[in-house]
Amino acid sequence: MLLVLGTVQLGVWWHARMTLSAAASTAADILSVERTSTETAREAALNVADSGGVDDVSVTATRGAQQVSVVVRGTAPVVLDLGLADIEVTASAPREVAR
Repeated sequence: MLLVLGTVQLGVWWHARMTLSAAASTAADILSVERTSTETAREAALNVADSGGVDDVSVTATRGAQQVSVVVRGTAPVVLDLGLADIEVTASAPREVAR
């Protein structure tokens, strides 16, 4: 029984991690475009994370001179938390410059 529960919990955790990874990548892609705001990228990441069922999501997006970076944090909805439910994923992309 523990093996089955552990396998299900691993699947839930992996799904949450992949969802946050997709959220961070989406936000980085949006933020890399010259005329978008960090709030637009943040909202997109929150929408992706919400659709995946991840709890307590926070997004930090920064735009540098040549690169953008997004950090997405959230909590996987696991039944038994052994300290692995909190997930942090980072994505970055080169900044597109309008000419």
